[in-house]
Amino acid sequence: MVAQYASKTFTRSVVDAMRHRSRTGETLTLSALGRYLRRSGRGGVGELQHIARELCALSVVHPAVEAVFA
Repeated sequence: MVAQYASKTFTRSVVDAMRHRSRTGETLTLSALGRYLRRSGRGGVGELQHIARELCALSVVHPAVEAVFA
């Protein structure tokens, strides 16, 4: 249960960093995204996009994920 909660918290933190990238900086934002994708792999992309959709941030997250996998 705790691991599942931690995973969602990490995902939410990455989405928040993407939403506030002008405040956090591009370097920190892309570092957080890269760490998340290395840790969760392609399977975590769905969860990332789901939370981004809930927070109305899919238009920011989706292009960044596509660029990483390109």
